[in-house]
Formats: sequence, structure tokens, C-alpha cells
Amino acid sequence: MSRVVLKNLSKSFGEVNVVNDISLEIIDHEFLSFLGPSGCGKTTTLRMIAGFDMPTAGEIFIGDRLVSSAEKKVFVPPEDRNVGMVFQNYAVWPHMDVFKNVAYPLKISKVKSADIRDRVMRVLSLVKLKGMESRYPHQLSGGQQQRVALARALIMEPDVMLLDEPLSNLDAKLREEMRFEIKDIQRRIGVTIIYVTHDQAEAMAMSDRILLLHEATVQQLGTPRELYERPENQFAADFIGLINFLRIELISKGDGLCARFLDADDDTPFDINYSPEQLSAGMQRVFAVRPENVKLVSPREGHVTGKVRKKVYLGNILDYRIVLGKEEIRVEAPSTAKYDIDQVVGLKFTDYVIFE
Repeated sequence: MSRVVLKNLSKSFGEVNVVNDISLEIIDHEFLSFLGPSGCGKTTTLRMIAGFDMPTAGEIFIGDRLVSSAEKKVFVPPEDRNVGMVFQNYAVWPHMDVFKNVAYPLKISKVKSADIRDRVMRVLSLVKLKGMESRYPHQLSGGQQQRVALARALIMEPDVMLLDEPLSNLDAKLREEMRFEIKDIQRRIGVTIIYVTHDQAEAMAMSDRILLLHEATVQQLGTPRELYERPENQFAADFIGLINFLRIELISKGDGLCARFLDADDDTPFDINYSPEQLSAGMQRVFAVRPENVKLVSPREGHVTGKVRKKVYLGNILDYRIVLGKEEIRVEAPSTAKYDIDQVVGLKFTDYVIFE
């Protein structure tokens, strides 16, 4: 069983709190990403799971085994946790060929030579390096070196794989290829993966769930779709994808509510899909809408009107900037759209979220 459980996990360096009270269960065979900007605590959390750092407070379980507890004074060293670690800088030894790099953990563990060869060749085949076992790191591409690091982590058949921004040194095309390689390997062998990244595209493409962190604190935990379509706060909405934030005032309308934009030239009220139990008239809130959820229509059909300031052709879409007064909104429209600079258009909102 390869689940990982964090209970009220915290880490401080002096007076600086870098991980603040994280509780989480990573289920067996799950691919979970720690996502967030630099300094949010994601790598420190990973290092505590690996056993490189001792928690200031809280507990860590791998399977049913308690491996770290500050309160109970339990600390299992990294080599006894049966986790595989892949670092950002590959950490392959330049004086060893591919075979020796991958075989090294088995030799340290005193595995028989005959077994070593079988296991190394099997894992090299898994990461698509079969036939390259005699090459040295300087003879490999960045992606191939990263596969060597993956193979070396997999060779000990770990319960959990920990990956710390392993693709950040690769070019964009190779990064995209390696995302699918890592996910494919995970599906084939069924290992639990905890993946650290600041790249939202990586996290969205690979993860079963994402733990979004900011300033040492959990902002949201959910599937990629949940984080994108139903962010729980403005940070989550802003960090994942593109989004517009506009100030609104809520107005009573019969048994429901409508809203008007505070900083737009057109302050005509429009209906919203929120009940008075969730919000109330007189409140000022933030209206958050993604560019693909704004439709350009005729002025009389829109929730609000604005003027086209800019449009950019991006192949399958046109990227419009629409001025609403003091506000400007970004809209993604089909490349067949025929709206011109300075034209007055209507904006219709198909999906949105309202924040405090």
C-alpha cells in the first residue's frame, strides 16, 4: 500500500513559517501535484516526505507506517522509507555510463549481479533507454538524462515516487513530451507520485489532483477541472489560467439578485445565478470570468456593452481587449469573428464566479 498521509504538518526555519498546518491523504496509485509560486512551501513539504527535513510539527505516514513525528520523536531516515526521488538537476554521475548510474542503488543494497542486470534492463526498457546502457551522460540529451534519473529512482521499486520540478531544465517541446512519458510510466507500474511544479500546464496535464499552495498555506485541493472551473478564492482563480476580475455591486430584483459593474461606462444591471442566501443586495464583490466564457454579441443582446480596443490573431482564436470604461476585459472569440477596432459590442457571460 503506497498512500501518504500528512497530519497537521508544519515547518519553520527560525521565525519563518514555510509550511503551515497541511493535512492531506494521497491515495494509493494517485498522481498528486504540489503547485504554487516560488517560496510557497511545496519543495519543503516534499523534502519532509522524503526524510531530508524534520517537521516542526505534525506527522507523516507512508502506508500505515509513521515515518515522521516531531511530537512522538519519530524520524525514519530517507533510505528506510522506500521512496524514489528525482531532482530538478538530474543528479546523474558523469563518470558512470547509463547502466552503472541506474544500477548504483542496487549495488549499494548488495543485490546479486545477475539480478542487477535483469532489473536494470527491465527498467531501461520502461523509460525507453534500451540500447543506450553504454552511453555516458555527456552523450545524452537533457530528456534522456532525465530518463536515467527516473530509471534510477524506479530501480528500487519504491512505494512512492517524489519528483521535484524534474522538467524545468528542458526546452518547451521536450517538457511536453516528458509529461506524457512520466504519466505513462506511472499508469503502467501503478506507483504513487507526488510531483512538485510551479508550472500550471504541467500540473493540469499530469495530475489526478492538485494541491495549490501560497505563502505556506493550502489554497485549494481538487482535480484540475475543479481548480479551473470552480476556484475557491481569487489567488486560485488568478494562478490557474487566464481570468478577468471586475468590481460589481449587487442589487435586489424580485426574489433574486442582479449586478452592475462599478467601473464600467455601461452600468445596466444584469441577472446573476446567485441566490440571496449566498449573497445579498448592497454588497460589493469581485466578478471573475475567464476569456473563453465571454461571448461577443450585438450591443442589445449583451449583459454589458464595451468598445473593442485591440484584437490579435492567434490561429484558432482572436484575442480581443474590450474597454468597459475604467475596466478592460479580455475575450477569446472564434477566428471567424468580425468585430473591428473601436466597434461597440455586447458582452454575454456564460460562466463566472463571484468572490469577496
